[in-house]
Order: sequence, then structure tokens, then C-alpha cells
Amino acid sequence: MPLRMLVESGAAILTAVSIAPAVAIVDKAIVSNASGRQALLPCIASELKVLMSNPLQFVKQPNFLLIWGVYRCVHPRINRLSFNSSCNPSTCSGTYIVANCIQAHCDRTQQDAMYPKFVGSSCTNVTLSVLKDRAFARLYGVGQHRPVPVGSFGLFATRDSMTILASFTLPPAVSHSLLQPLGLSKFAADTLAQLLTPVCMQVLSTPLHLGGLDLYNRPQATLAERSNFLAREYLKTTAARMARILPAFGLGGVVNKGVRAEGLDYLRRSYPAPT
Repeated sequence: MPLRMLVESGAAILTAVSIAPAVAIVDKAIVSNASGRQALLPCIASELKVLMSNPLQFVKQPNFLLIWGVYRCVHPRINRLSFNSSCNPSTCSGTYIVANCIQAHCDRTQQDAMYPKFVGSSCTNVTLSVLKDRAFARLYGVGQHRPVPVGSFGLFATRDSMTILASFTLPPAVSHSLLQPLGLSKFAADTLAQLLTPVCMQVLSTPLHLGGLDLYNRPQATLAERSNFLAREYLKTTAARMARILPAFGLGGVVNKGVRAEGLDYLRRSYPAPT
């Protein structure tokens, strides 16, 4: 079991490495656009330019570190956000590590992993994502740093629960429903469901994301002003969040599943079960 957990954690970290750059770029662009600090597409273009021209500089940026692996206390911009731990898991790696390890435990004890994995990964992802969103709002928002409203936390938490539901719990059911009507193989149905389900959920969750950011950026805005903001930013932000979720929980889910399968196959060959 310790070796199994090592494989599960390694698969999660490798998955996070593969998806963190895209997620970090889009997250920064969405927050900067919502605050009026920088428009969505120019921000994405600027971040892509940094990634392509100077990858080392890119991976040192707080948006990448917050998404992927470690909050560095030596980073001055993150220091101002009062992060005290020197080694905290990011949203991506933390969520996948918990989901994978719960799956391993349920396999070992022959339990259905559906509900334990949903609860465990939801709690992890919601906690880490809310902390990440607080940091992004302060880093890329406007005005003086101030406490993030409780309403924003609530909207972010609901948004993340919907994403986890669509990423870890719904794909098996969606895959099963695709097998007969489309005549797909199980592998093709699993892959299609894993790619499309979390992406489609963004149609419903994007207003929650925009609402949480607007509560922080414009605490005194009226309901009419917030409605106008949501109407103005909804389509392009939904498209950006779909592009963000596709690697984070779509392609990421496929990568995670593939790496786990290879690792577990190696364990079975190297440590066969006693007969």
C-alpha cells in the first residue's frame, strides 16, 4: 500500500506539472480582466510570450506557483499575502493526490469510491481553490488589499464543488450513457466523458466565479451594476474557463488516468500478489 500511495501521488504531481501553465495563464487573465487591470486576451498573450521566451521566469511567477506546487516564502509578492508555510500543495496537485489516494484505499477495501472521492476531493479542492482565489484577487485585483468578502468565498466554494462533481463523479455515468447511443468503445467513451463533462459545467459555474470577483473588486456595486457586469463578461469568461478546465480536469483527468494505469501495472509486475 505505501508503494501504491507513492504511485498515486506521483501521478498526481506529474499531472499537475502538465496542466499548471495553461491554468495559471487563464486564471490570471480572468481575474485581471474582471478587475479592469488588463483585458483578457492581451493578458493571455503577454503570459504566453513569457512562457515561450523565458520559461524559467514564468515558473517563478506567483500565478504558476499558486496553481502547481509550492508557495515560496522568499517570493516578495506572495509574502505580502501572508502565506506562512514554505511547502503547501497547489490546487491541481493537492486535488489529484487526494482523489487518487482515496481511490487506492477504496480499491484496497473493495468499497465504491464514488462518494468518498467526491467528498474528499471536493473538500480539498474547495479549500485550496478559495485560498488561491483570495491570493489571485489580491495580486491581480485593483485598489488596496482588503479582506475577501464571505459572499465571494461562498460563491467560489459552490463553483468548485460543481467542478469537482463534473470532474470526478459524473464522468463514469456520462461515459456509460455514451456507450450504446454512439457505439463507442469503453476507452473512447471514458475519454470523451472526462473531457466534456467538466467543460460543459462551466456554463453554469462561470456566473458564480464572476460574481465572487465582482464582490471583491466592487463591494459597493448595486444589483443592476453586477447584472450588467455579468452580462458583459459572461461569454468570453465562460470560453476562457472552458479553455482552462479542459486541461485542468479534462486532459488532466486523462493524463492522470494513464499515468496511474502505467504505474499500477508496473507495481503488479514487480510485486505480484501471493497465491
